[in-house]
Amino acid sequence: MRRYSFKKRLLFLVFSVLALFIILMMRLFYLQVIQGGKRKEEGDRQYKSELVEKAKRGKIYSSDGEILAFDVETYEVVLDPTIIKEENIDEIIGIIKKNIPNADLKSLKQNILQKKKDKKRYLKIDDKISYIQKRSILDDLGKKKYLKLGVFFESFSIRNYTKNDVFKEVVGFQNSENEGLYGVEKYYNDLLKGKDGVVEIFKSPHGIFNLTSVSSGKEAKTSSENGGNVILTIDSVVQYTLDAELKKAYEQFSAESTSGVVLETETGKVLAMASYPKGQDNSQVKNRPITDLFEPGSIFKPLIVGMALQEKAISENEIITSNGWIKIADRTIKDHDSSTTGALTLDKVIANSSNVAMVKIAQKVDKKVFYSYLEKMRLNKKTGVDTYSEATPRMFTIDKFTEVRRANVSFGQGINMTQLQMIGALNSLVNNGKYMRPYVVDSIVNEAGETIKKNSPFQESVIFSPEVSLKVRLLMEEVVTKGTGKGAIIEGYRIGGKTGTAQKAGINGYEQGKYFSSFFGFFPVDKPKYTILVTINEPKGQYYGAQVALPSVKAIIEKMIKYKGINPEGVTTTQVDQAKKNIQTEQRDLNKINQEFMSGIMPN
Repeated sequence: MRRYSFKKRLLFLVFSVLALFIILMMRLFYLQVIQGGKRKEEGDRQYKSELVEKAKRGKIYSSDGEILAFDVETYEVVLDPTIIKEENIDEIIGIIKKNIPNADLKSLKQNILQKKKDKKRYLKIDDKISYIQKRSILDDLGKKKYLKLGVFFESFSIRNYTKNDVFKEVVGFQNSENEGLYGVEKYYNDLLKGKDGVVEIFKSPHGIFNLTSVSSGKEAKTSSENGGNVILTIDSVVQYTLDAELKKAYEQFSAESTSGVVLETETGKVLAMASYPKGQDNSQVKNRPITDLFEPGSIFKPLIVGMALQEKAISENEIITSNGWIKIADRTIKDHDSSTTGALTLDKVIANSSNVAMVKIAQKVDKKVFYSYLEKMRLNKKTGVDTYSEATPRMFTIDKFTEVRRANVSFGQGINMTQLQMIGALNSLVNNGKYMRPYVVDSIVNEAGETIKKNSPFQESVIFSPEVSLKVRLLMEEVVTKGTGKGAIIEGYRIGGKTGTAQKAGINGYEQGKYFSSFFGFFPVDKPKYTILVTINEPKGQYYGAQVALPSVKAIIEKMIKYKGINPEGVTTTQVDQAKKNIQTEQRDLNKINQEFMSGIMPN
């Protein structure tokens, strides 16, 4: 009986143990398999968090290697109150105060304790610090290793602009979210800003952090991709020269504003583009050569002569008679003085700038053909320049192209355009008739110096024949050698140009004493390499283009001849292309910079 009872108890014990084992296994299966994913996520949430790994925005360079915009890495101290021990709080705050003297830390201890109580893991000190400050804080914390627990840093970049007054209208600027808002910064924003990654922060039970780059997806691992570096077509020396001349004219003539553009004739590259006055803050920045509309005046006349020659409405030996005035409908158009009366050859028409003769030339061209040339010159549309803020043109429609308006347009009044539109059209006239789209960015390269985008010269159309282009160039050379542009003569060099003085239109018609004064120049005449346009808006005192705008253009040409070593035939003897190679070399040195940075050395 006892033996039977013992066996019974033994079997009960075995079955009980077996049942418990089965229950335990089922529980383990439930926890590890069925709820394994959920438990893992809970664990990850406890010991892992994600931060965005910001890509560094690309730099912006001038064509000759001047750095104009770059990111400077800065940091903010971030605390994890759940890790910091209460007895260490005062020491940590003392170290922060020592290295960030201006930080407001009055309520920091209270905030740490409160977030510790609420189990909140994130507390940021809103003071931007440098790499040196960051290293100093880490060194001070490292003297007592336990103080490092719960203290880490978030990094981000601040955009830095050099030579800002001179280049800002073209380069532009960005907002607080590192998105481009103006100029090249906005136009090429997507290529400049790069691609952000995501940083996972893993915390050991001892509170030590480890950063690992991963993508925002769940599978592939990848780090952030820094933005491309932009190399402009803008030459810093030419830009400085243009800017200085515009400032000088702005102050000398107490003008409303001054604007200028320098193009490489055959390619359409913008070598310089600037204006005055400068904006005092970002809200006032204005790239006037592409935003402000103006009536060009007599600098428009060569285009009309070119059009008439192209259509064979006149010949190069044309003689036009003028008694100094002409009546169109109910309007009387007069010349500025007696130098443009009598029998005039084309060289005298252009050299002495006869309005009456230009009206007679315009009358020889069919109205629809005339209007079609205005369209071919892209005066009814944007130039397409690759920088943000170009104004939308407001050219009249053909049904409003009356006889009076056609007469006015023939000498550059009654039609509005931007300065870049004007120089684009004139550039086509001297460039064997080829209209080249202007552009300000040469290329974009990555950190390895590899080209990721290259802008090449783009020919929009052919408006004039090479023969017509040469004829008009020679006429504009006579403006400089015999006419209103004599002040632009440079010994040994063949300079072509045209002066322009246009009365400004107001609400009640043209305003007395208010003018747009301009000078367009190019050189050398036989094979133009550079075209330049300077416009002075409302100069005080003197106002003729030859008096107020021409001296700036001449000074720019003289500086370019010296700087680039241009001989009278237009051959450049000084090479400045080495700058681009220097930029690419800098990109290849990034590995060395990164190694220095990781070893605690602050790179140059």
